[in-house]
Amino acid sequence: GVTFESGSARLQPGSYVELDSLAKVLIAAPGMRVEIGGHTDNSGSPADNQHLSALRADAVRNYLVAKGVPFQQMVARGYGSTVPRTPDTTQRGRAANRRVEIKPLSSGP
Repeated sequence: GVTFESGSARLQPGSYVELDSLAKVLIAAPGMRVEIGGHTDNSGSPADNQHLSALRADAVRNYLVAKGVPFQQMVARGYGSTVPRTPDTTQRGRAANRRVEIKPLSSGP
């Protein structure tokens, strides 16, 4: 449910409900660390996709910080088009690859 304006790192308002819920979970579990991974489809240059995906991951982290989640609880990473969810052969497949994934980070041994 996290979406952006096309070609931009500006969060669309429809993303706020999901991100607000995530913020509550993270605030309630201060020991939990997460990775915010930004992903793009394969249209455009790899360098542009890498940059855009990093900006989008940062935008999500910044939104969550503004909601009270400690900055150090999150790591933002851009993956560009290097980790596709589906083959980019159709418009639907490319849309599925444009995403932000939130994954728990292991706390170590």
